[in-house]
Amino acid sequence: MVPRVSVDLSSPLFWLWIILIALVPGFLATWLGVGGCFLRIPMLMYLLGLGIKEAYFVNQAVISVTTIPGVIEHARKKHVYGKGAVVAGISAALGVALGAYVVAKYLPTHVLKVIFGFACIIIGIVVAWQTLRAKRRLVRRVTLAEVRQLETGLKLIGLMFAAGFATGICGFGGGIYYVPIYFLLGYPTHVAVGTSSAQMILTAGVGACTLAYFGYVNLLIFALVGVFTLVASWFGARLSARTMPWALRLAYAVLIIAAGAYVAYDGLRTILR
Repeated sequence: MVPRVSVDLSSPLFWLWIILIALVPGFLATWLGVGGCFLRIPMLMYLLGLGIKEAYFVNQAVISVTTIPGVIEHARKKHVYGKGAVVAGISAALGVALGAYVVAKYLPTHVLKVIFGFACIIIGIVVAWQTLRAKRRLVRRVTLAEVRQLETGLKLIGLMFAAGFATGICGFGGGIYYVPIYFLLGYPTHVAVGTSSAQMILTAGVGACTLAYFGYVNLLIFALVGVFTLVASWFGARLSARTMPWALRLAYAVLIIAAGAYVAYDGLRTILR
């Protein structure tokens, strides 16, 4: 485990961790449409020593603000389905508020780590399996200009509410749940990524506000990580448009499985001591 670092603005190591926590998950967030939470939360905990609930707050607050430049770039590329983002965003936000309330009031830290880790692993395996099966079809970028109508009804509402609740429980920005749902409902890969990114502005903001209300706040780390993440978010969205759909999905799956496995291991080790 990497030694924990106190908040020392004069420490080069502290600034190195801040930059890594900002740039790596921030880039992946808008490249893959997943918020970068599966890396940002473990990095906040193991590099800066934040408690998991405080890390949840920083992660969600950063996503709600810094995803905006990436979403603007996705919209320019016609990757954001506005109606779907609004319907899904409202539905998921209600679920997030409920999930974040449960986290703040009832769930202990080591249990959260196990939930977070295994959620990442399961989703990663499912997405990888589906991608490998459909790889031959996932070779071309499809935009809204080629799509007449996408799901915005009860299926999207119900699935996104459930995803929002899981998001609040796990402290994610939500994209690791939202993107697979869009895939399931037939959204083209790049539209799923862009629409998920747009939706997270609302849902992550709701999660951050709920945790802040219960006192899990670290404004300094949020501000420092957020500033550097803004730049990475824009670059991630630009690269997303140039990446094969199947490559986006597989990169997402591999990264989320690796991060989830480490956090689940750490949580289980605490429980079994």
